[in-house]
Amino acid sequence: MDVNLNLDEIIVSMIANAGDSRSSSIEAINYAKEGEFAKARECLARSEEALEKAHKAHTRLLTHEAKEGLEMSLLIVHGTNHLSIADVTRHFAEELVSLYEKQAS
Repeated sequence: MDVNLNLDEIIVSMIANAGDSRSSSIEAINYAKEGEFAKARECLARSEEALEKAHKAHTRLLTHEAKEGLEMSLLIVHGTNHLSIADVTRHFAEELVSLYEKQAS
């Protein structure tokens, strides 16, 4: 198997799952704004699942780098950026949903 192809697949997986996580986080905030807290929590759970998959892909890249080295590419930087943004968005979404819940009670 072509190592570069495998690495590209891992990176694309990281980008796709990070994007899914971010989208679910934004969806959670929107549900919370409307007072739909159960739906917001469901979205946060989906966000966490997708973020975990993205982190696993990132860990696979780090493991590969430690064992065999890794040539830096724009795709790797792009994927890492998506992962970071998804992670921060997930944390802020959790806080915002909690604040909306407190405000509603």
